[in-house]
Amino acid sequence: MPIDAAHLHLMLNHLPVIGAPLLLLLLTLGLLRRSRELTLVSLSLIVGLAAATTLVYLTGEPAEELVEHASWFREALTETHEEQATVSFVAALVTGLLAAAALVFRSRPEAARWLTRAVWGTLVATTLLLGWTAWTGGQIRHEEVRLESAR
Repeated sequence: MPIDAAHLHLMLNHLPVIGAPLLLLLLTLGLLRRSRELTLVSLSLIVGLAAATTLVYLTGEPAEELVEHASWFREALTETHEEQATVSFVAALVTGLLAAAALVFRSRPEAARWLTRAVWGTLVATTLLLGWTAWTGGQIRHEEVRLESAR
């Protein structure tokens, strides 16, 4: 069975959802321990996280086109997920760009410190947004997590 956009989207979407909180933990440890190495590794991986999130985002629309005629497909749930995904995508890109800037300016301690703290703050927001996006995406195919099914 060939891998199509829907399979690719479902496989890749776990990278940002799991990666963001793990990288938040890693960056937090780096900052608390004042470990330059751990902080630099975290920042580098956060740039990679932004790239992975981009791939997930770009596979979303083709995945929708493959399943939009399925009997279980609900347009309203998909639209909610798409809107939330756009917000999460932008947040991940901003976080990744800030992380890249922190890496570029690492030879300037004051700028790097400010940028790294900005990365930490945006990564907190990105982690929460990605979690919400995953939850809205899960509702598309998993009735058990839909609010209306709990009633």
